[in-house]
Amino acid sequence: MKSIVFKIQLVFALVLMVGCTDYLEEQNLGNTTAENYYVTSAGYESLVNAVYASIRDVYQPTPYVFCAGTDLFFAAHQEVPLGLAAYQTLTPSNPEVEYLFKNLYESIQVANMALDYSSKTEEFTELEMRIAEVKFIRAYFYFLLVQHFGDVSLVTDLVSEPITHFERDPASEVYQFIIDEMEEALEQLPETQDDFGRINSRAVRHMLAKVYLTRGYESFGSASDFTTAAQLADAAIDGQDLSLTFEELFAYENDNNEEVLWSIQYSPGSTLKGGAHNWDYPWGPLAQGSNDGVSKKNALHPTEYLYTLFDDDDTRFEGTFLNIRTNPYVGYYLDPDNSPVAYYYPRTAAQLADTSNWRAAHPMRSEAVISPIGPHWWDGLNQNDLPALKKYDRCQTPEIQYTHDLYLARLGETYLIAAEAYLKANNPGNAVARVNTVRERAGASTVSSVDLDFILEERARELVGEGFRWMDLKRTGKLMEYAKERNPDVKALVNTGIDPFLGANGNFKILRPIPLSAIALDSGDYPQNPAYD
Repeated sequence: MKSIVFKIQLVFALVLMVGCTDYLEEQNLGNTTAENYYVTSAGYESLVNAVYASIRDVYQPTPYVFCAGTDLFFAAHQEVPLGLAAYQTLTPSNPEVEYLFKNLYESIQVANMALDYSSKTEEFTELEMRIAEVKFIRAYFYFLLVQHFGDVSLVTDLVSEPITHFERDPASEVYQFIIDEMEEALEQLPETQDDFGRINSRAVRHMLAKVYLTRGYESFGSASDFTTAAQLADAAIDGQDLSLTFEELFAYENDNNEEVLWSIQYSPGSTLKGGAHNWDYPWGPLAQGSNDGVSKKNALHPTEYLYTLFDDDDTRFEGTFLNIRTNPYVGYYLDPDNSPVAYYYPRTAAQLADTSNWRAAHPMRSEAVISPIGPHWWDGLNQNDLPALKKYDRCQTPEIQYTHDLYLARLGETYLIAAEAYLKANNPGNAVARVNTVRERAGASTVSSVDLDFILEERARELVGEGFRWMDLKRTGKLMEYAKERNPDVKALVNTGIDPFLGANGNFKILRPIPLSAIALDSGDYPQNPAYD
């Protein structure tokens, strides 16, 4: 499969790139070769930094492959790939799926290079920690691969010569590899690191808990996987409460906050050199004027289910969605006191009853259009008049270039991983306790019992837009059920008698297709996933 047989000169270019945080700095190596540079401590550090940088490549595109085709968002623009939005036309030639597959393997190869040089470089104090960081990141890449594609090829050595054929390793073996690598990394990593963004043991426990939880649902999983997942999640929590408000979690320039266990970093210097993600773009409303300071389009539109999922007292709605729209758009966080409000989106009974007082409370609200919750919010033709998802808003003005970090592991999700694991391990009391911790921070009322559907609702409220929903529904076997009921794109097909998930030979499109380019370039028989065969 030549698509993952990488040109080594391309890998060398990647590993000399700028890294993921302020501590990962670009270095001009001139004519220095890999052979004599990576055997020094400074050179090896740059190679590890390149592994971190490769995470950016995986997450850089508009997040259709992570967020489309679920119960939370539907396609409101032709830019959204229909195959990802509604499954019927999902084929092995889908470019977004190919990008994910290709970039994960390219990133794995950068990690393989770092591990290959780990036995050749000079000894230095942090070497064992750096090896552990690389092993964890490589295992994380395989976790993404196995969730999306099922059986995949385990490539664990540096590819330095052409290989024309790979075998697909069973998913059970891939999961075991991920667990083994993460557990090995856990032994070498400290609870905290001086540089925010480097992997620490709490981040490993969070992700390892998620791996065990996910494996527990598989046919080759076991009940003990859920028990282990719960224990690891609690160890990652380590007694830390959710002390920030939900608004503070995603606030402007508050990316390095105490509840973030692991994130992809976008410091101003490195962003100016490129590498900014596109996760702010697809959530609307249409805002692309030079004055707005953003480039947004209504592509992934919130469903009625999502907009109406929050109780009145749940502060996560206003922490997730922009319930005002200022002029300019970025005025709501750069200069809120002096930015006129163009729209106000009340949704609760108290907000709806108090619009006059809301308008009178500030002169910048005098001309605002009051647009209360209703069907126009979830009308896909509505391009401008809707609360926008704001979690990853970035600013692009001549004076300010700011890209919000992407959170891959944060404490609120750790509690929900623990809740789901305890529920599946037949410990509902602990499941309720973990859920209530999350709800209490949001100001929502506590509950006395939970089931899987409720935990998935809680994950939707807490984690909307963060790129986990497709994998959540795929993991729990709820993808087809929820999408057919709540996603307008999917439901419209179902109502005409078409099952968009139904693929070849009666198989369902639960996994992504192996890219056609990978299969075509393999000299042997690299099997396709059954629904696309």
